[in-house]
Amino acid sequence: MAWEKRGTEGSLVTWYDNMEVEAYVYTAGPVGEAFIKGLNDKKILGSRCPKCGRVYVPARMYCEYCFIKTEDTLVEVKGRAYIYTYTTVYKDHYGNTLQTPLHIGLIKFEGVTGGLLAYIDGKPEIGKEVEIVSYGIPLKVKVK
Repeated sequence: MAWEKRGTEGSLVTWYDNMEVEAYVYTAGPVGEAFIKGLNDKKILGSRCPKCGRVYVPARMYCEYCFIKTEDTLVEVKGRAYIYTYTTVYKDHYGNTLQTPLHIGLIKFEGVTGGLLAYIDGKPEIGKEVEIVSYGIPLKVKVK
């Protein structure tokens, strides 16, 4: 059974609602803070499990397989970045058609568990290699 789904404009379900939030404070914690500082230095930081060797992006405090702390084992991720999955947005949140469709995707790195959301510049294709052009949250990438 394939999980791949493809929709067409006009055939997708839309849900309009309002969410009232006055203020929201999120504490990144020590590993999240190091990850964000890495982005400011144009680096993708992951945490490596000292037992199984898995590298997680974004960096996290514990290995979800071994339940071992990984906060002291931050490494810079330098593997190939590629599009794992993506979606194309044709309308804004008011239902107005965008002049240029917006591509948003999950970017993964070779040899790494996890991934990061990104705006994609260029024609996205699953598995296509990308280059990071902006290290904000979300990332901005360009299809190679």
